[in-house]
Amino acid sequence: MRASVCVLLLVLTSRVCAQTEPAPHSFVPVDPSRLPKAGDTISMRELLIPEKARKELRRSQNALQSGDARSSAQHLEKALQIYPSYLEGHNRLGSCYIELREYEKAAGEFQKAIDIDPRVMAPVNNLSVALFLLQRYPEAEAAARRAHNLDPRDPTARYMLGAILATENRDPEEAMEMLRQTKSEFPDAYLLLAKILVGRDNVEEAKKELRDYLLLPEADKRQNVERWLARLERKPVEDPTKQPKTP
Repeated sequence: MRASVCVLLLVLTSRVCAQTEPAPHSFVPVDPSRLPKAGDTISMRELLIPEKARKELRRSQNALQSGDARSSAQHLEKALQIYPSYLEGHNRLGSCYIELREYEKAAGEFQKAIDIDPRVMAPVNNLSVALFLLQRYPEAEAAARRAHNLDPRDPTARYMLGAILATENRDPEEAMEMLRQTKSEFPDAYLLLAKILVGRDNVEEAKKELRDYLLLPEADKRQNVERWLARLERKPVEDPTKQPKTP
């Protein structure tokens, strides 16, 4: 599976400072339609797999195409019992577990794939996704940084790192840099940027990010963002030249 396929669109969490406008609570931490997908490609390494294991892989692929993630995972499990050194098999099984919301199992499979070949990008990116879903944010950040070190130009690694930092409310400058670099690939980067900017009391820039998001044809969170923007529009802007009142 290519790294470009394994993407996670994070959206806003409700953890913002008390003095700022909170993000709408209807936002959720992941967009299930953009989670890692299993079985997107067939690697040349599959030619080395025993025939019995390949039969299970074909059955897994058929089950996946029919929308049966559970059956797909079971066939992958059988294939990996026969041939445990199959990196893509572990990565695909981890992706099935993500779809089944078995995130601990997913993280374990992605780690097995990494152990086979730590230079392959997709399992490292996927591990950061699984760890994020487990709310193990420091470990998710470490995986995202590892992926970023493997390929600093990879948009998924950049986005994941920025999104995790935004969720942790840490290193806002680095988070904003990563998110600004991935706006074209990940529309929710606009929303995460707005979250950070609101937390830094930069409401005008936050509103600009939200307006830019609403201009996108793929702005699928339009209704929630419009409500959030309306709340920010109603928030009074302090005059920086006005002296504070003395008691």
